[in-house]
Amino acid sequence: MNIKQSLLSSLKLIVFYVCMSAFMCAALAAVYMVYTLCINMVAGQQLAFDIKLFLEGILIFLPFVLVLQAMFMTLWMIRHPESTIIPIAVYAALYLVSWIFILPATVRETPFGDTRYIGQNVSDKPSAGYFRTSTDKIFYYSSVDEASSLANGLCVDTNVAADNVYTFSNVRLSQKRTMFTDSLIQNTIEMPPSLSILVTYIQNFFVILWQCSQGGTGYWLCFASMALPLLAVVGLRRFSQWRLVSVISIIFVTFGVLLFNIAGYTSTAVVQTETSINDVLTKIPPLRSLSRIGNPCVILANIVFFLILTAAFFAFEFKNRKFIEGSGESYGDSLGY
Repeated sequence: MNIKQSLLSSLKLIVFYVCMSAFMCAALAAVYMVYTLCINMVAGQQLAFDIKLFLEGILIFLPFVLVLQAMFMTLWMIRHPESTIIPIAVYAALYLVSWIFILPATVRETPFGDTRYIGQNVSDKPSAGYFRTSTDKIFYYSSVDEASSLANGLCVDTNVAADNVYTFSNVRLSQKRTMFTDSLIQNTIEMPPSLSILVTYIQNFFVILWQCSQGGTGYWLCFASMALPLLAVVGLRRFSQWRLVSVISIIFVTFGVLLFNIAGYTSTAVVQTETSINDVLTKIPPLRSLSRIGNPCVILANIVFFLILTAAFFAFEFKNRKFIEGSGESYGDSLGY
């Protein structure tokens, strides 16, 4: 047992935790800032770095990044395997500290609802000098009065073969109907349906996080029970001698746990099933007190997942101990990785 090497690996893991958190928050905050500015801009405007939006993005995405840190750190340990328990202990301490101290404090500071800052130079009127398509017509605004919402320009009716171009003046613009201020911007950067589904799940995660944080200790404990199976994904780091297989399994289990917990609050079918199970739990004396805490079914499911992954941890550690000690090389070294 090389204690010095284990301590060095543990220190590297701490540095990785800090750097990965900073990088992921900065990257997601930058995407959030640019996308929010694009939503509220019109054609012809220029994007400029908005420090308030960037900091708001960091606050919004920090809880999500902290939740995913178990997966990131486990992937790092696959890349830098150690035979001692010290890096595992440091991993568990980092993740539990983030859930116990950092995450609750971050949620209290996270902006939600009407308090969110939407950026500077916001306009709810389309800019002049551009052609825009609306259903079966094409509009060109030669001038737009911001104060009175009156516009001048011309219109092309694509349903008419001849004499389909006419001008208009002092026409009142309709109110903003979509998420984007300008249809030209929307057509350029609107998310595809597949990505919109992912964003919807992330938004649901933030809604659940906020509601549980405001619902009292019971609801917060219910949400925090998610940390148990996410913490135990480290048990899959030696799932296979092929590191790519272990990486895929860890990613799959991590997002599977997240999706299950999100569905436990948002999916009608899952909520109905949980309600039936919770009704049964209230009739079992040892579990009767648990029925007062948030959603007992979600808590029990997370505990079961945690126990299964913990058992997998000991099974895979025992299975691979002789391989590691006998070969003297990391997984994949003999395969050219």
